[in-house]
Amino acid sequence: MSKDKTQEQTQEMETSKPLLFAESRTDAEKFDPRRHRGTLDPSRVPGYSEIVQANDIAKADPLIFRDRNGITQEDAYALVGAQPQELEVEFMWLPVSGAAGAPSDAQARALDRYENQEGFRLCTVEFLKSQPWFQGMPPLGRVAEDGTIRRGPDVALFWRPGEVARAWEAFKIAESRELQGAPPEEVETVTLTH
Repeated sequence: MSKDKTQEQTQEMETSKPLLFAESRTDAEKFDPRRHRGTLDPSRVPGYSEIVQANDIAKADPLIFRDRNGITQEDAYALVGAQPQELEVEFMWLPVSGAAGAPSDAQARALDRYENQEGFRLCTVEFLKSQPWFQGMPPLGRVAEDGTIRRGPDVALFWRPGEVARAWEAFKIAESRELQGAPPEEVETVTLTH
């Protein structure tokens, strides 16, 4: 087969097959993978998860962030749709039973630790809706009969006050630094915004 005929067939095939990707600039922007990085998780809490992501971006050194990502932190905040801010609560999906809702001693012990040592409380729809950043229910969340938010029979949405969350985060960082041999004075000067 001649080279011209092959090129002609290739061009014909390229123009006749359906497009797999959007050509419109608005579609390309809407589905930009950088915009959705970290937000495709079905367990996310709309409004809250974007602020957490913005807070994580804010922790990065601005020059290193721009060098590694090709955009500034301000541009990233615009893509995420939130500005960094101190949160008054922390949310977390935690297991409340064994697989498929079966009773489990291990899960009962873990749940006791979450509630009585780490300060987590079951989240109700009313509490979630009372938050100033509330944008909607978690994608896979459903409201249980008792008003709490569940994801399947074995996982529920919990919350704890922001000051408790920051104390636990500081404790975990200090513990990690201590294990790595950091001097105690460095451990005590840790400041966090969550």
